[in-house]
Amino acid sequence: MPPIARIFVKAAFIHFLVAFLLGALMMLDRWLAIGRWLRVVYMSQLHLLVVGWITQLAVGVAYWIFPRFLKEQDPRPRGSDALAWFVLASLNAGLLLRFLIEPFYLMGPKPWLAALMALSGVLQALAALGFGWIIWGRIRAMER
Repeated sequence: MPPIARIFVKAAFIHFLVAFLLGALMMLDRWLAIGRWLRVVYMSQLHLLVVGWITQLAVGVAYWIFPRFLKEQDPRPRGSDALAWFVLASLNAGLLLRFLIEPFYLMGPKPWLAALMALSGVLQALAALGFGWIIWGRIRAMER
């Protein structure tokens, strides 16, 4: 498994743990009233699970396991490592930004919070496009 794929998988597990710990805090908040912010993090917690855990795990495994380019001497059989690092950084920066901003945005939307939420979406969309760029060339028609 290439190092970048391992980092994708490890980051996915971190998001998994954070999302479930946050979910446990949200359930405790119903009983103990820990803080108002826990009442508005549901969407952020869901986003951590779906994008941070499931999507990031799928990206890491796909980068590792999809067919490699056919050229024997290709020094980059999986495509651009720099683009893969960009996908990792962009996806996680977008996730972190959304996780930090969304609760405040939901408590009282302000234009600058909306701009940061949009930026988080743009970062994640760039990650998706980058991943598509990396993988598309590795998808070959099945040989008959």
